[in-house]
Amino acid sequence: MLSHHERQEVINILNDTLGIGTSMKNDEQAHHCPFCHHHKKKLQINLKTQQWHCWVCDAKGKRIQRLLKRLNVNTHKLKKIYEIYGDDYVVYSNETEDEKVELRLPSEFKSLLKVPDGFNPTFKRVVEYAKQRNLTTEDIRRYNIGYCDGGHYAGRIIIPSYDSDNRINYFIARSVFPDEPFKYKNPPVSKNVIMFENQINWDEPITLVEGVFDAMAVKRNAIPILGKFIPKKLNENIYKKGVTSINILLDEDAQSQALHYTMQFQNQGITTKNIVPSEKDAGDMGFSQVNTILKQSEKTNFTDIISQKLKGLWFI
Repeated sequence: MLSHHERQEVINILNDTLGIGTSMKNDEQAHHCPFCHHHKKKLQINLKTQQWHCWVCDAKGKRIQRLLKRLNVNTHKLKKIYEIYGDDYVVYSNETEDEKVELRLPSEFKSLLKVPDGFNPTFKRVVEYAKQRNLTTEDIRRYNIGYCDGGHYAGRIIIPSYDSDNRINYFIARSVFPDEPFKYKNPPVSKNVIMFENQINWDEPITLVEGVFDAMAVKRNAIPILGKFIPKKLNENIYKKGVTSINILLDEDAQSQALHYTMQFQNQGITTKNIVPSEKDAGDMGFSQVNTILKQSEKTNFTDIISQKLKGLWFI
């Protein structure tokens, strides 16, 4: 249990870092969130358990020290927090952050830019598949696309993703042979990543799509969310980077989620376009058609959202 002096030291550090907070019941402090910058104090920090959570952008964790590290607080303050809570917190505070696993491309990975010596049926089929997906040589070079003709990922096209430090954070392994029962066989690591992060300019409008082939069809500033829900890390980064404009281009069966995110972002002052594909998804439409749609689309307004609700696309 913290002494009165230790408790006050923690409060002083939080106030210095986050601005003056408000004391609440159950030994909690409320502060303005440094990630979504909501005008109200929605970031709650429990001084006893160290758990912290923003009720707007859902940024959260179980160690105050980790929160301060993310905000680049100086070493002196980090050391003081460590001294106050001691070694014990490492034991009783079960870390909620995704376990850091060093990810590497499969050892059998081969670049699609390098033509193999002799006939290679996997290479031939991957090239055919890439053409079907409208991938260009520039796409292959830009995203370091390759394939595996042996090992666990044999017979698959490999699309790597890299973080802002150009370290691999995920990869997609998609079968190119029709008789393979599992289309995708991806690495056993968390999907809570920002796909293609090293390609993103946060000062320009970003486009959220479902899959990697959708993102490559958009080509510019597109982030695949690998499904219908935005990963926590991406959601936090959108607020942290001060993104001002977002295009949401999810498949037709994900429009309830798309509308939810449209309202979420617009409530935070972010210009948001929710674009409903007519028949094909972005990956099937190709670059020209996708970008024509993006240019012609206008900001989604309240009337649009009500109209979508009445069509039964709202999931809340």
